[in-house]
Amino acid sequence: MNTGIRLAADLDTTGREEIQRLRDHNFTQLVTAARRTPAVLRRWPGLDSVHRVEDLPSLPVLTPGALADGCPPRSDEFLLDGDRPGMVLRSSGTSSKVKMMYHSWEFNEQVSALGARGLRAALPEPPHRLANCLYGADLNGSFLFTQEITRLLGARVYPLGNVTSVADTAKMIAEHSIDTLAAPPGYGVDLITGTPPEQLAPLRTFLYIGESLGLSRVKALTDALPELTVRSLAYSTTESGPIGYQCRWQTGTDHHVHEDAVVVEVVDEETGLAVADGEEGELLVTPLSDTGMALFRYAIGDRGRLSRQPCRCGSQAAVLTLLGRARQSLNVDSETVSADQLMSRLALVGITDPADCQFQVLWDVNRYRVRLLLSPSTPRDVTVDAVVAAFSDTVELNQIVTGPRCLGFTVEHVEPHEFVRTERGKVPTLYQKLVTA
Repeated sequence: MNTGIRLAADLDTTGREEIQRLRDHNFTQLVTAARRTPAVLRRWPGLDSVHRVEDLPSLPVLTPGALADGCPPRSDEFLLDGDRPGMVLRSSGTSSKVKMMYHSWEFNEQVSALGARGLRAALPEPPHRLANCLYGADLNGSFLFTQEITRLLGARVYPLGNVTSVADTAKMIAEHSIDTLAAPPGYGVDLITGTPPEQLAPLRTFLYIGESLGLSRVKALTDALPELTVRSLAYSTTESGPIGYQCRWQTGTDHHVHEDAVVVEVVDEETGLAVADGEEGELLVTPLSDTGMALFRYAIGDRGRLSRQPCRCGSQAAVLTLLGRARQSLNVDSETVSADQLMSRLALVGITDPADCQFQVLWDVNRYRVRLLLSPSTPRDVTVDAVVAAFSDTVELNQIVTGPRCLGFTVEHVEPHEFVRTERGKVPTLYQKLVTA
């Protein structure tokens, strides 16, 4: 990379002092680049007093809305050294307003290097033949991210995308002895659980990205292919690039942090103050780059907790455990409800995993129907009456399912593939759509 950013070749074998030295060096590179760019310095006037990572809390939190408002073509206030060549990506907009990200080629190279480094740590041996079934259009970055990682790992890639049918991808796996599948969770689960095991005999690894897999989907995968290795491709966002990676001991929502390339803060959602290690809060990230876009203390919309307890892999990098969305919400007839609020009430009827449910609001002109979809792993005795009772002391949820505009409320146990997905393959806990027929 033709920048001043320095990355460890293998973070898991890098000592704590060296990790901090690299982090501090790269943070200085970011701040220096921001200060020499007038538009960025105007956006962050407090940078004059920021000299170390420890000074970051003196800067305001960057909200998704503020980032969207300041992104090109509206403004160049986040562009380091102005409008340089590179790649333009667009965030999915499922969390907030759409954001246009102008990533320099140098930053894109850094993103790819981090992705490849993370997969080397996650897998006992790198992929040999990889089916890339991620979303490859609409200015989405995950497909190209996976292409570059595969190239850096010296593997052969099959760029199928998620528009290829599950049956055709399964046929390709069988015919070409593809050992690794990279796909959104929903697509991967449909393929692996819906294909005869003998047809998937070459498949050794499933890599997912974009959302949490959830315990029920992990069980479905391992029931279908008991020897399958399931790992997160990366914990990454369009805005920041890779934040975390899994080692061979980690599963679920645990990731080591790329501490030489990003600063992660965990703050109280109400006060904005830092919480102690091990306590949960909202995540703020500061990607360390001297090209591309300067994002200080960006609120990515996730909750989590950081731990510096030793990992069994021996890595000195902090462990980040993801705990869901920070502010995923839905507005229905002037009533606003969050995913956290929904899950807290559903816990009363034995549903604790967001991946096991989807709360759908389907509009018909000025009225709507509500469907609560539950996966087969949830208790079978969850009924409409039980859920309404759980919602009864929560004004917003109770009003949504019993209010005058609600034409009906149903609780339905369905297979996971019946959950609605976004066009990028994500399965939102809260879903709303205008229905005209």
